[in-house]
Amino acid sequence: MDNPKQEPMATEIGIKEQNDATLLYREVQQFRQFWMWLVLLVSSLSCLGAAVIPFFLKEFRENVILNIILIVFGLIYGIFLPAVVYVTKLTTEVRSDGLYLSFYPILFYQIKIPYENVVKCDVKKYDPLRDYGGWGIRYGPKGKAYNVSGDRGVQLELANGEKILIGSGNPEQLATAIGFYVRK
Repeated sequence: MDNPKQEPMATEIGIKEQNDATLLYREVQQFRQFWMWLVLLVSSLSCLGAAVIPFFLKEFRENVILNIILIVFGLIYGIFLPAVVYVTKLTTEVRSDGLYLSFYPILFYQIKIPYENVVKCDVKKYDPLRDYGGWGIRYGPKGKAYNVSGDRGVQLELANGEKILIGSGNPEQLATAIGFYVRK
């Protein structure tokens, strides 16, 4: 028997593409938790320290490869990684033609979920570590999650059975906006 080709429930759209659909709700979240930045600051300073040490050693020319590795490692994890985390943002938009998710600069495209593919939309309290393994774009036993902080969000169930959790600082408003277009 032939398997009919299953239609994707979400599509990828270029970040720069013009969207003229009416915007009903927009939320932008960034990684701004104190504990996370404290850990990142300590580890970044350690990496930068490791990158600077070779310049103070008299044996710099004896271990050139090791010293170059330390310098590159220090620059990547001491400067580049914190900069990427600082500018990373999860943008959730409820528009008249679908739900849009953007996780810039991690994803270089937006994800569009048309409303006809959404079967259920509920506010949910969750444990980011236990349910999804942390923050960011995560895959866990309970489905896929897009989150940057907190423990509340909106759980979508799609027509193909896929579950997507969208972390939100205002999950009730987000669910209401999505519910405006999704007919239960």
